[in-house]
Amino acid sequence: MTGNKHNHEGSSGEGGEPDPGPYWRRMHRDWRFWVGALFMAGALAVYVLTDYLSWVPRGKP
Repeated sequence: MTGNKHNHEGSSGEGGEPDPGPYWRRMHRDWRFWVGALFMAGALAVYVLTDYLSWVPRGKP
C-alpha cells in the first residue's frame, strides 16, 4: 500500500477515464437541470404577465 494511485495527467484511476469534474459543472449537461430551468422561467413569466398573480386587477381609476 505504498505509493499514490492518482495520475497527475487528469485521470483518477487505472481505467483511463478522465475525472468528470465537480457537480456544478456536470449539472449543465443533465436534462433534468434544463427541464427545471424551463419550468422556473415559465413560472416567472406567468407571475409577471398576470400582474403578479393579483386577485383584483389594478386598473387605472
